Amino acid sequence: MKRSILVAAASLAVTGLCFAADPPTGAAPGGTGAAGVAPAAGGAGAGAAGADAGAARSTRTDVRTDTRTTEVRTNTNNNGNNPSAGAPDADDIRKTIAKVTENALNKGNFDDVCDYLVDADRDRVKQFKPADNYAKLDGRVDQFLKDWKSKYNEDFGFSGHRNDVLNDSFAQITQGEIGEARVAGAKDMPSAEPQNVKGGTPQDLKKSGVANPDANSSKTGGGNTNREPGRNVATFAIKPGAEMSVKVQPGANKPLDADMKANKELALPLIHELPDSWKIDLPDNIDGQKLYDNLLKHITMVDEQRDSWPQDKNEAYREVTRHVMMAFTESGM
Repeated sequence: MKRSILVAAASLAVTGLCFAADPPTGAAPGGTGAAGVAPAAGGAGAGAAGADAGAARSTRTDVRTDTRTTEVRTNTNNNGNNPSAGAPDADDIRKTIAKVTENALNKGNFDDVCDYLVDADRDRVKQFKPADNYAKLDGRVDQFLKDWKSKYNEDFGFSGHRNDVLNDSFAQITQGEIGEARVAGAKDMPSAEPQNVKGGTPQDLKKSGVANPDANSSKTGGGNTNREPGRNVATFAIKPGAEMSVKVQPGANKPLDADMKANKELALPLIHELPDSWKIDLPDNIDGQKLYDNLLKHITMVDEQRDSWPQDKNEAYREVTRHVMMAFTESGM
Protein backbone atom coordinates (compact mmCIF):
# COMPACT_ATOMS: atom_id res chain seq x y z
CA MET A 1 0.00 0.00 0.00
CA LYS A 2 1.11 3.62 -0.40
CA ARG A 3 2.94 5.10 2.50
CA SER A 4 -0.02 7.18 3.64
CA ILE A 5 1.45 7.40 7.11
CA LEU A 6 4.84 8.87 6.19
CA VAL A 7 3.87 12.14 7.86
CA ALA A 8 3.13 10.28 11.06
CA ALA A 9 6.45 8.47 10.78
CA ALA A 10 8.24 11.78 10.31
CA SER A 11 6.66 13.23 13.43
CA LEU A 12 7.80 10.20 15.41
CA ALA A 13 11.32 10.74 14.15
CA VAL A 14 11.26 14.35 15.37
CA THR A 15 10.49 13.19 18.91
CA GLY A 16 13.70 11.16 18.83
CA LEU A 17 12.02 7.78 19.10
CA CYS A 18 14.06 4.85 17.82
CA PHE A 19 12.71 1.63 16.37
CA ALA A 20 14.18 -1.83 16.30
CA ALA A 21 16.31 -2.43 13.22
CA ASP A 22 14.39 -5.55 12.21
CA PRO A 23 11.05 -5.14 13.95
CA PRO A 24 8.65 -8.01 14.48
CA THR A 25 5.05 -7.21 13.86
CA GLY A 26 3.75 -9.34 16.70
CA ALA A 27 3.14 -7.78 20.12
CA ALA A 28 4.41 -9.09 23.41
CA PRO A 29 1.59 -10.37 25.63
CA GLY A 30 0.04 -7.59 27.63
CA GLY A 31 2.05 -4.78 26.01
CA THR A 32 3.70 -3.56 22.82
CA GLY A 33 6.12 -5.48 20.65
CA ALA A 34 9.79 -4.63 20.14
CA ALA A 35 8.87 -2.44 17.19
CA GLY A 36 6.19 -0.55 19.09
CA VAL A 37 3.37 -2.69 17.74
CA ALA A 38 0.19 -2.53 19.73
CA PRO A 39 -1.57 -5.82 20.42
CA ALA A 40 -4.88 -6.55 18.80
CA ALA A 41 -7.96 -5.25 20.47
CA GLY A 42 -8.90 -7.86 23.05
CA GLY A 43 -5.26 -9.07 22.78
CA ALA A 44 -4.61 -12.64 21.76
CA GLY A 45 -1.84 -12.98 24.34
CA ALA A 46 0.55 -15.91 24.51
CA GLY A 47 -2.03 -18.23 22.97
CA ALA A 48 -1.89 -16.35 19.67
CA ALA A 49 1.90 -16.27 19.75
CA GLY A 50 1.95 -20.04 19.97
CA ALA A 51 -0.56 -20.58 17.21
CA ASP A 52 0.46 -22.47 14.12
CA ALA A 53 1.49 -20.26 11.16
CA GLY A 54 -1.35 -21.63 9.04
CA ALA A 55 -4.05 -21.12 11.66
CA ALA A 56 -6.80 -18.54 11.22
CA ARG A 57 -6.04 -15.13 12.72
CA SER A 58 -8.41 -12.56 14.12
CA THR A 59 -8.46 -9.10 12.59
CA ARG A 60 -5.81 -6.73 13.89
CA THR A 61 -3.76 -3.79 12.71
CA ASP A 62 0.04 -3.93 12.76
CA VAL A 63 2.41 -0.98 12.38
CA ARG A 64 6.00 -1.74 11.46
CA THR A 65 8.75 0.81 11.05
CA ASP A 66 12.44 0.48 10.29
CA THR A 67 15.03 2.52 8.44
CA ARG A 68 13.55 1.72 5.02
CA THR A 69 9.86 1.03 5.47
CA THR A 70 6.86 2.27 7.38
CA GLU A 71 3.69 0.38 6.71
CA VAL A 72 0.28 -0.22 8.22
CA ARG A 73 -1.32 -3.57 7.51
CA THR A 74 -4.60 -5.03 8.59
CA ASN A 75 -4.28 -8.78 9.03
CA THR A 76 -7.47 -10.79 8.78
CA ASN A 77 -8.31 -14.45 8.45
CA ASN A 78 -7.62 -14.23 4.72
CA ASN A 79 -4.40 -12.21 5.18
CA GLY A 80 -6.13 -9.14 3.79
CA ASN A 81 -6.36 -10.59 0.28
CA ASN A 82 -9.03 -9.08 -1.96
CA PRO A 83 -8.72 -10.04 -5.65
CA SER A 84 -11.71 -7.90 -6.62
CA ALA A 85 -10.05 -4.69 -5.37
CA GLY A 86 -7.78 -2.83 -7.77
CA ALA A 87 -4.05 -2.56 -7.09
CA PRO A 88 -3.77 0.67 -5.07
CA ASP A 89 -0.50 1.73 -6.75
CA ALA A 90 -1.52 0.79 -10.31
CA ASP A 91 -0.85 4.25 -11.73
CA ASP A 92 2.59 4.51 -10.12
CA ILE A 93 3.48 1.05 -11.40
CA ARG A 94 2.39 2.01 -14.91
CA LYS A 95 4.50 5.15 -14.59
CA THR A 96 7.61 3.05 -13.87
CA ILE A 97 6.92 0.80 -16.86
CA ALA A 98 6.29 3.77 -19.17
CA LYS A 99 9.33 5.75 -18.00
CA VAL A 100 11.77 2.87 -18.25
CA THR A 101 10.47 2.09 -21.76
CA GLU A 102 10.91 5.72 -22.80
CA ASN A 103 14.44 5.79 -21.38
CA ALA A 104 15.35 2.57 -23.17
CA LEU A 105 14.29 4.28 -26.41
CA ASN A 106 16.34 7.42 -25.80
CA LYS A 107 19.98 7.77 -26.83
CA GLY A 108 22.54 7.88 -24.05
CA ASN A 109 20.08 6.78 -21.37
CA PHE A 110 21.38 3.35 -20.35
CA ASP A 111 22.31 4.65 -16.89
CA ASP A 112 18.85 6.18 -16.54
CA VAL A 113 17.33 2.80 -17.36
CA CYS A 114 19.36 1.33 -14.50
CA ASP A 115 17.81 3.85 -12.09
CA TYR A 116 14.51 1.98 -12.46
CA LEU A 117 16.03 -1.23 -11.07
CA VAL A 118 16.00 -2.54 -7.50
CA ASP A 119 19.07 -1.49 -5.47
CA ALA A 120 21.01 -4.74 -5.89
CA ASP A 121 20.37 -4.90 -9.65
CA ARG A 122 21.17 -1.24 -10.22
CA ASP A 123 24.50 -1.54 -8.40
CA ARG A 124 25.41 -4.64 -10.42
CA VAL A 125 24.33 -3.41 -13.87
CA LYS A 126 25.77 0.11 -13.58
CA GLN A 127 29.29 -1.31 -13.35
CA PHE A 128 29.09 -2.17 -17.06
CA LYS A 129 30.63 0.19 -19.61
CA PRO A 130 30.76 -1.07 -23.23
CA ALA A 131 33.93 -0.61 -25.24
CA ASP A 132 32.03 1.40 -27.89
CA ASN A 133 30.49 3.71 -25.25
CA TYR A 134 26.98 2.57 -26.24
CA ALA A 135 27.47 3.62 -29.88
CA LYS A 136 25.81 0.51 -31.35
CA LEU A 137 22.78 0.70 -29.05
CA ASP A 138 22.43 4.46 -29.57
CA GLY A 139 22.63 4.03 -33.35
CA ARG A 140 19.78 1.49 -33.29
CA VAL A 141 17.72 3.72 -30.98
CA ASP A 142 18.29 6.69 -33.30
CA GLN A 143 17.00 4.70 -36.29
CA PHE A 144 13.96 3.52 -34.33
CA LEU A 145 13.07 7.07 -33.30
CA LYS A 146 13.28 8.27 -36.90
CA ASP A 147 11.09 5.41 -38.09
CA TRP A 148 8.57 6.06 -35.31
CA LYS A 149 8.36 9.77 -36.14
CA SER A 150 7.92 8.96 -39.83
CA LYS A 151 5.09 6.51 -39.11
CA TYR A 152 3.16 8.31 -36.37
CA ASN A 153 4.23 11.95 -36.87
CA GLU A 154 5.14 12.33 -33.19
CA ASP A 155 8.11 11.72 -30.93
CA PHE A 156 8.12 8.47 -28.97
CA GLY A 157 6.64 8.89 -25.51
CA PHE A 158 3.50 7.79 -23.70
CA SER A 159 4.03 8.33 -19.96
CA GLY A 160 1.55 11.22 -20.10
CA HIS A 161 -1.21 8.84 -21.21
CA ARG A 162 0.17 5.63 -19.70
CA ASN A 163 -3.20 4.48 -18.36
CA ASP A 164 -4.60 4.42 -21.91
CA VAL A 165 -1.64 2.45 -23.25
CA LEU A 166 -0.90 0.12 -20.34
CA ASN A 167 -4.55 -0.64 -19.65
CA ASP A 168 -6.09 -3.71 -18.04
CA SER A 169 -6.53 -5.35 -21.44
CA PHE A 170 -2.77 -5.24 -21.94
CA ALA A 171 -1.50 -6.15 -18.48
CA GLN A 172 -2.81 -7.23 -15.10
CA ILE A 173 -1.31 -5.47 -12.07
CA THR A 174 -1.36 -7.48 -8.84
CA GLN A 175 -0.01 -5.87 -5.68
CA GLY A 176 0.63 -7.24 -2.21
CA GLU A 177 3.24 -7.69 0.50
CA ILE A 178 5.97 -10.20 1.31
CA GLY A 179 4.31 -12.55 3.78
CA GLU A 180 5.07 -13.36 7.38
CA ALA A 181 4.83 -16.67 9.21
CA ARG A 182 3.88 -16.64 12.88
CA VAL A 183 6.34 -18.81 14.77
CA ALA A 184 5.86 -19.73 18.43
CA GLY A 185 8.38 -18.07 20.72
CA ALA A 186 10.15 -16.21 17.90
CA LYS A 187 9.85 -13.12 15.77
CA ASP A 188 7.82 -13.27 12.59
CA MET A 189 9.69 -15.01 9.79
CA PRO A 190 9.46 -14.45 6.02
CA SER A 191 6.86 -16.53 4.23
CA ALA A 192 6.36 -17.38 0.57
CA GLU A 193 2.64 -16.71 1.02
CA PRO A 194 1.97 -13.01 0.28
CA GLN A 195 -0.47 -10.86 2.24
CA ASN A 196 -2.86 -8.01 1.47
CA VAL A 197 -3.02 -8.96 -2.21
CA LYS A 198 -5.11 -6.67 -4.44
CA GLY A 199 -5.75 -6.66 -8.17
CA GLY A 200 -5.58 -10.44 -8.41
CA THR A 201 -5.03 -13.59 -6.40
CA PRO A 202 -1.90 -14.57 -4.46
CA GLN A 203 -1.13 -16.93 -7.35
CA ASP A 204 -1.23 -14.00 -9.77
CA LEU A 205 1.26 -12.11 -7.61
CA LYS A 206 3.54 -15.13 -7.36
CA LYS A 207 3.80 -15.56 -11.16
CA SER A 208 6.83 -13.27 -11.30
CA GLY A 209 8.52 -14.75 -8.24
CA VAL A 210 8.46 -11.37 -6.51
CA ALA A 211 6.73 -12.73 -3.39
CA ASN A 212 9.52 -15.18 -2.62
CA PRO A 213 11.74 -14.30 0.37
CA ASP A 214 15.49 -14.51 -0.17
CA ALA A 215 18.68 -14.67 1.88
CA ASN A 216 18.31 -10.98 2.79
CA SER A 217 14.71 -11.17 3.96
CA SER A 218 15.63 -11.33 7.64
CA LYS A 219 17.93 -8.30 7.38
CA THR A 220 16.94 -4.74 8.16
CA GLY A 221 14.96 -3.43 5.20
CA GLY A 222 15.57 -6.68 3.34
CA GLY A 223 19.21 -5.83 2.60
CA ASN A 224 19.82 -4.49 -0.89
CA THR A 225 17.27 -6.84 -2.46
CA ASN A 226 14.45 -5.30 -0.38
CA ARG A 227 12.43 -8.44 0.34
CA GLU A 228 11.75 -8.26 4.07
CA PRO A 229 8.32 -9.27 5.45
CA GLY A 230 5.75 -6.57 4.79
CA ARG A 231 7.56 -5.08 1.77
CA ASN A 232 5.16 -3.91 -0.93
CA VAL A 233 5.63 -5.91 -4.13
CA ALA A 234 3.79 -6.22 -7.44
CA THR A 235 3.57 -8.27 -10.62
CA PHE A 236 2.98 -6.55 -13.96
CA ALA A 237 1.71 -9.43 -16.11
CA ILE A 238 1.56 -8.63 -19.83
CA LYS A 239 -1.11 -10.81 -21.37
CA PRO A 240 -0.36 -13.15 -24.28
CA GLY A 241 -0.67 -11.60 -27.70
CA ALA A 242 -0.33 -12.64 -31.33
CA GLU A 243 2.62 -11.52 -33.41
CA MET A 244 2.83 -11.77 -37.18
CA SER A 245 6.02 -11.72 -39.22
CA VAL A 246 5.84 -11.32 -42.99
CA LYS A 247 8.55 -12.29 -45.46
CA VAL A 248 8.33 -11.25 -49.13
CA GLN A 249 10.01 -13.63 -51.59
CA PRO A 250 9.60 -12.28 -55.16
CA GLY A 251 9.47 -14.99 -57.82
CA ALA A 252 8.94 -17.81 -55.36
CA ASN A 253 5.98 -20.19 -55.49
CA LYS A 254 4.91 -18.66 -52.20
CA PRO A 255 5.81 -14.97 -52.63
CA LEU A 256 4.26 -13.90 -49.34
CA ASP A 257 5.19 -15.98 -46.31
CA ALA A 258 3.31 -14.99 -43.15
CA ASP A 259 4.07 -16.55 -39.80
CA MET A 260 1.74 -16.01 -36.86
CA LYS A 261 2.89 -16.94 -33.36
CA ALA A 262 1.54 -16.29 -29.90
CA ASN A 263 3.58 -14.47 -27.30
CA LYS A 264 3.54 -16.01 -23.85
CA GLU A 265 2.41 -14.15 -20.77
CA LEU A 266 5.23 -12.00 -19.43
CA ALA A 267 5.28 -11.51 -15.65
CA LEU A 268 7.52 -8.67 -14.49
CA PRO A 269 8.38 -8.36 -10.76
CA LEU A 270 8.44 -4.93 -9.10
CA ILE A 271 9.44 -3.90 -5.57
CA HIS A 272 8.57 -0.69 -3.75
CA GLU A 273 11.40 1.50 -2.44
CA LEU A 274 11.35 4.64 -0.34
CA PRO A 275 10.41 7.37 -0.54
CA ASP A 276 7.72 6.24 -3.02
CA SER A 277 8.88 4.50 -6.18
CA TRP A 278 8.44 1.13 -7.85
CA LYS A 279 11.54 -0.61 -9.19
CA ILE A 280 12.00 -3.58 -11.53
CA ASP A 281 13.58 -6.70 -10.03
CA LEU A 282 15.90 -8.31 -12.59
CA PRO A 283 16.89 -11.98 -12.62
CA ASP A 284 20.13 -12.23 -10.66
CA ASN A 285 22.07 -13.52 -13.65
CA ILE A 286 21.36 -10.47 -15.81
CA ASP A 287 24.41 -8.23 -15.62
CA GLY A 288 25.13 -5.02 -17.53
CA GLN A 289 26.40 -6.81 -20.63
CA LYS A 290 23.35 -9.06 -20.78
CA LEU A 291 20.91 -6.19 -20.33
CA TYR A 292 22.72 -4.18 -23.01
CA ASP A 293 22.60 -7.15 -25.41
CA ASN A 294 18.92 -7.78 -24.63
CA LEU A 295 17.94 -4.17 -25.26
CA LEU A 296 19.90 -4.06 -28.52
CA LYS A 297 18.26 -7.32 -29.62
CA HIS A 298 14.68 -6.28 -28.89
CA ILE A 299 14.95 -2.70 -30.16
CA THR A 300 16.40 -4.14 -33.38
CA MET A 301 13.56 -6.66 -33.61
CA VAL A 302 10.79 -4.10 -33.13
CA ASP A 303 12.37 -1.62 -35.57
CA GLU A 304 12.82 -4.25 -38.26
CA GLN A 305 9.08 -4.95 -37.98
CA ARG A 306 8.25 -1.30 -38.77
CA ASP A 307 6.44 -2.20 -42.00
CA SER A 308 3.90 -4.14 -39.92
CA TRP A 309 3.51 -1.61 -37.10
CA PRO A 310 -0.22 -1.09 -36.37
CA GLN A 311 -2.04 2.09 -37.38
CA ASP A 312 -3.20 2.52 -33.79
CA LYS A 313 -0.19 4.13 -32.13
CA ASN A 314 -1.31 3.06 -28.65
CA GLU A 315 -1.18 -0.52 -29.83
CA ALA A 316 2.28 0.16 -31.21
CA TYR A 317 3.37 1.58 -27.85
CA ARG A 318 2.16 -1.63 -26.23
CA GLU A 319 4.22 -3.82 -28.53
CA VAL A 320 7.34 -1.72 -27.97
CA THR A 321 6.74 -1.98 -24.22
CA ARG A 322 6.41 -5.75 -24.51
CA HIS A 323 9.80 -5.97 -26.24
CA VAL A 324 11.53 -3.75 -23.67
CA MET A 325 10.06 -5.77 -20.80
CA MET A 326 11.29 -8.97 -22.49
CA ALA A 327 14.78 -7.47 -22.38
CA PHE A 328 14.46 -7.23 -18.59
CA THR A 329 13.36 -10.83 -18.13
CA GLU A 330 15.39 -12.86 -20.65
CA SER A 331 18.29 -14.32 -18.68
CA GLY A 332 19.14 -17.25 -20.97
CA MET A 333 21.96 -17.27 -23.49
